[in-house]
Amino acid sequence: MPVRQERSSTDHLCASAFVATLSKKGLSDVVISPGSRNAPLTIAFTEDSSIKTHIVIDERAAAHVALGLALETGNPAAVICTSGTAAINHGPAIAEAFHQKTPLISITADRALSSLNKGHGQSIDQTELFTKFTLEDYSFNGSASTEKDIRATIEKASNIYDRALTGGPVHINVHLEEPLYGKAEALELEIPIIQARKRVCSFNFQDYPEIFQAHAHRALVIAGPRILADWTDQDFNSVAGISESFSGIKGHSLIASGDAFIAGEMWNTDPQLTPNYIITIGNPTLSKSLRNWVTGLNIPHIHVSDSEGMGHDSFNTLEKSIDSEPLGWLTEFSKNIQQDKNYLKAWNREKTRLQNIQEDFSRKTSWSDLAAYKTIFESFHNTNKTTLHFANSTSARYALLFDFKNNIRFHANRGVAGIDGCTSTAVGHALSTSERVTLVTGDVAFFYDINGLATVQQVPDNLRIIVINNGGGGIFRWLEGPAQVGYLESHFETKPKTSIKAAASFCGVDYFCGIDSESTHQGLIDLEKNKGTAILEITTNPELSSDIYKEFLMKLKG
Repeated sequence: MPVRQERSSTDHLCASAFVATLSKKGLSDVVISPGSRNAPLTIAFTEDSSIKTHIVIDERAAAHVALGLALETGNPAAVICTSGTAAINHGPAIAEAFHQKTPLISITADRALSSLNKGHGQSIDQTELFTKFTLEDYSFNGSASTEKDIRATIEKASNIYDRALTGGPVHINVHLEEPLYGKAEALELEIPIIQARKRVCSFNFQDYPEIFQAHAHRALVIAGPRILADWTDQDFNSVAGISESFSGIKGHSLIASGDAFIAGEMWNTDPQLTPNYIITIGNPTLSKSLRNWVTGLNIPHIHVSDSEGMGHDSFNTLEKSIDSEPLGWLTEFSKNIQQDKNYLKAWNREKTRLQNIQEDFSRKTSWSDLAAYKTIFESFHNTNKTTLHFANSTSARYALLFDFKNNIRFHANRGVAGIDGCTSTAVGHALSTSERVTLVTGDVAFFYDINGLATVQQVPDNLRIIVINNGGGGIFRWLEGPAQVGYLESHFETKPKTSIKAAASFCGVDYFCGIDSESTHQGLIDLEKNKGTAILEITTNPELSSDIYKEFLMKLKG
């Protein structure tokens, strides 16, 4: 039987062994949502000096904070909560981590097995709650105390950490019996630990399918979002296609915005832009119009990834998923498969044409969303290394229209691409790094995840938030449907009733405001100089912003 040592822990021995094993495996951060049923886990984590605890009251926000903590290092962070509906609130972050391929350990406390289905409060069936969105989902009795149970817990906890490290979430449901608040000396555990490491994938380029080597001289590279832990600023000037800013991959013939490329319509008149093979890297592109165009080409598709499983068959022609580190593989591809020079020149020419139109149009346009984003992004040209987070929907799309230096990293939760957790994820990331983290979000997304600020007990000083307030869900003005059915403003755009300034006060952070180019420029200066977390609200006219965006797309046509 394991012996006790001077350090304290919970008196629920398997729960104590579980936490101790995660600690020895290398877990460094846990996000705790206060509750009673998870008290043994809270005690065990808090008493372990090698693990930093973060308190977030709202469970949905807490899980996204844990997701953000994992972005910088690629090592899993844990999040724990009490039983019942609290456990379900981990769901959105788990789904995002699953599709984003980011490590996350969700630990939900549960009532004792003997209490299930007997009408007790905060009691639901939590076993295998997230099986469709986790790499592993299992339950164990955290109050068990036999040596056999403890040894089994140690082995399972070790495997769970390693599984998460491969890139994705795991869910552990822990049954805990009352009393819940007892403490005891921690167990001295003999845990055979081999430090977990991420999978290293290699690929012999000569083994590639013959059809690719024969026809890939006009390959269309589509690079979607990749997690920050894998971020490497690297230029690929001998390939062509669409490489979103969230991928970190740049090149003379790589265009950031699929929407802008399709709006330009040069693909319809210049045969030199036509590819004969597709290579995808990272998560799928956010451009539906690009996806529709590529699907219509009906050309072979391969996906390159160092995560397990097949890539998304986004264009209905997926032939193979290559298990390899993407940038290394793309480097080998560039060396081994020479691209058509006229093809590369055509994509470079189109990239330059689109950029020139964007720069000229956004410089002359009236104050609007487009002008506001131009002002924001120009303020980062001379900054030190920083990370920009973007909320999904409008913000993420505008981010792709502007060119950036290599010292700027991009992130958006593009795994599922929901607006839940955009603020919370940025908070978690800021907690994991000393570098500046700036979130660019819209008014709806900001209010939707306001608990990412309001319920976090320690908001990091290196976080800045820019809210584009265009009076609701501006992206619905880009779509024909909402206006046609007559419910645009009442049911789709849904202008928030609370002011950003009042929300900033509620969350205890500083506030600045911009209403035009001059005041926004000054607001960005004030935001940068501020010594703690602060919000800059930038107001724009929704009708004008929508009209200008549509006019901009029309200008792109060749």
